[in-house]
Amino acid sequence: MTPREPFAGRLRPVWLLGHGLTSEELALVELRASGRLAAQRRLGPSDPVLLGARALLRLDPDIGPISCFSPLQDSELVLDAAGLDSTEAGAGGMLLRPSNGRMEVVRDGQRTVVSAREAIFLAGGRPASVWLRHVDRVDCLILASERITANMLECSASLRVFPQNNDTLVLLGNYGAALMRGLLPMSGPVLLQHACAYMGDLVDILCGEAEAQTPHTVQDRAAARLNAIKSDIEAHLDDQALNASQIALRHGISTRYLQKLFEGERETFSEFVLQRRLDRAMRRLQSPDERKRSISEIAFDVGFGDLSYFNRTFRRRFDTSPRLVRAKHRSVLAPPAGSELPDAGSA
Repeated sequence: MTPREPFAGRLRPVWLLGHGLTSEELALVELRASGRLAAQRRLGPSDPVLLGARALLRLDPDIGPISCFSPLQDSELVLDAAGLDSTEAGAGGMLLRPSNGRMEVVRDGQRTVVSAREAIFLAGGRPASVWLRHVDRVDCLILASERITANMLECSASLRVFPQNNDTLVLLGNYGAALMRGLLPMSGPVLLQHACAYMGDLVDILCGEAEAQTPHTVQDRAAARLNAIKSDIEAHLDDQALNASQIALRHGISTRYLQKLFEGERETFSEFVLQRRLDRAMRRLQSPDERKRSISEIAFDVGFGDLSYFNRTFRRRFDTSPRLVRAKHRSVLAPPAGSELPDAGSA
């Protein structure tokens, strides 16, 4: 989507929470990094609720990405000509990607099944019926009508399904996840327009690619699967309960095979997760936007459950402590001694 009004602030994630959420569902929201950093408010009667979701994570201002948590299961969900319900004025199409389970789509007598982490794009003049089976979350990207291209309309008409290891889809997913978690600095109308255009261009590239982007060799298939797994890990680093069995189950492989994929790159699953959490913590300790958050809050936000373990592994990796990194970057950001900002209206 394109921001509907001029916006001069900073892009931020926002939770929209349904009134009927159970305590377990609320706890799941709070475990996510965005849950801590994002604003929260209850869904109102005028708020659009995509796919009957009980909780939504979107951006403010709304530029297209939205995650639908606990969507309605085993019931027909009719999406209009734009792939959306009629409350989304100006929308032209939608990319849908279930995190697990399967999604069945029927339109004009055609039927297709979208499996976990695959995607489909819907647009172009005819309603579609969707059924969700054992799907916990659907990640969506809404595009404004002026961004719909011939490639997109052709893919929508054929109900083409994009495989989870498609390079363009993985890139789009990683970019959207970074925006939704507040990891990319994004403020002002120019950057927001650029983000909208970039995501629209990626969807156009995705729809314009050859029918299949399937690796031909065993090595290629293994590399593609490992890239998809790493993307999944990046999206769930904040989950302190993240483990190899959980990831293997989501990707339909054994834990032993998952470990074997990482051994091919001379590391273990646990080493990769630890490295990515430490790198994310380092970026946040250096960020001026995080200067008001404590070191322990940052450690827990990136997935550590034990502060002493975080400090110990951080020092081992970077040969310095989180406290020294924080102090160094605060001194760089601080104004010189004796300097003051001029009063409003002063020369």
